[in-house]
Amino acid sequence: MRNLIRRVAAYYIAARHRAQRRKSPWNFILVPLCFGSAIAVGYALFKLVWLFHTFFYPDHQLRDFWQSGITFRSFVPSFLMVFSLMPGALGTGFMFGNVVAWLVPPARRTFDAEAQGYPGTSFPQAMGGLFKFTLWTLPSGLAVALTAAYFLKSLR
Repeated sequence: MRNLIRRVAAYYIAARHRAQRRKSPWNFILVPLCFGSAIAVGYALFKLVWLFHTFFYPDHQLRDFWQSGITFRSFVPSFLMVFSLMPGALGTGFMFGNVVAWLVPPARRTFDAEAQGYPGTSFPQAMGGLFKFTLWTLPSGLAVALTAAYFLKSLR
């Protein structure tokens, strides 16, 4: 446990050090691009899970989802339907946002210059890390959400 705490602390310190290099205004486009994309992907994934749910329970309406008075028995699977998708949506959205920003030549040049001297921060390395993260979180989150959608028998 102590080793894990040290590793997390070392990662946090290194991340703070890497973040100091981001000084250009081009970095401001990453926030709406990445988080906007993550929200869009999360919404699309939830709609897919809801479509799966309504295949088994066609009388359920989205407007009745998370109404007041919901029981704990219904809240748990409905919570999992939404929030198990978020890590995979974040990874996918961040990858999409990075690609869109990378397609803007002045931004790409600035990001490449800011990555010099900071190992692991170049575009291919960052995308590789995001891809590995998404490769684990998206399928597992989707499996949990689909399982929860199947077992959500009542919206009350």
